[in-house]
Amino acid sequence: MFNARTPVSGFRAIQWLRRVALLAVAPLAFAVHANAYAATVLPLTVPGYFDPVGKGAGYWNDLATTAAKVPTTVILNPDSGPGTNADAAYIAAIAKVHAAGGRVIGYVSTSYAKRSLSAVVTDINRYIALYKIDGFFIDEMTSDSVTSHIQFYQSVYNYIKGLSPAYSVTGNPGTNIPELYASLPTADQFVVFEDSAKRYASYAPAKWQASYPAKRFVHIVYGATEAQMPGIVSYAAMHGAGSVFVTSTGLPNPYKNLPAWWSQLVSSVLALR
Repeated sequence: MFNARTPVSGFRAIQWLRRVALLAVAPLAFAVHANAYAATVLPLTVPGYFDPVGKGAGYWNDLATTAAKVPTTVILNPDSGPGTNADAAYIAAIAKVHAAGGRVIGYVSTSYAKRSLSAVVTDINRYIALYKIDGFFIDEMTSDSVTSHIQFYQSVYNYIKGLSPAYSVTGNPGTNIPELYASLPTADQFVVFEDSAKRYASYAPAKWQASYPAKRFVHIVYGATEAQMPGIVSYAAMHGAGSVFVTSTGLPNPYKNLPAWWSQLVSSVLALR
């Protein structure tokens, strides 16, 4: 996932074959067609990569308000991870989301299995010590079939579940993955699309995903217009997503805010019920 707290040069461009799709007529580009998936409720998974002060405090208040209406998971990312000390503003913001019925999960970087397991474990333990969280967002997950990579993420998953089976684990490869990641598992839920609205028009889930519940898959779309957003939400619901996030902001920092049309996004999600 693009981390708002590090330069764009530190991000991997998602390398996956996709057909080019123009969105000049966005609502038509995202026309919904029948397939193996159906959705009745589409929760939100939101990268909350903004400090809960100033405008950021308003965004966190919006998330708490949303959590009372729609199942909402907020990804907490104080400092490209938990940081070293608890921040009172984050503690208060998390409490508001929890009071409204939402969930908060901690961002953990893995650098595509290049980061040491001990460093990842340190971040996990620090989140638990500093904040009241419901699980973990394991970012920069590999999407290949290399055995050592898959074993790395299985070790992270097993460590978290050993702390408490109640902790959720969301992995973010940002693209489709081999089924083994899900079947072992290496996470409870996977972000199988994280890219621009332009690329999303040609996204198709891996065939094996149809054998798994939609709640195991998340779609995150950035650089969308307000006109495109309702079609994107519908497209996600019909293409295997069990959770979604759509924002207007694009690169290099897609998650520095909520879109100006946040309330319209919430309405679009509610319309699927």
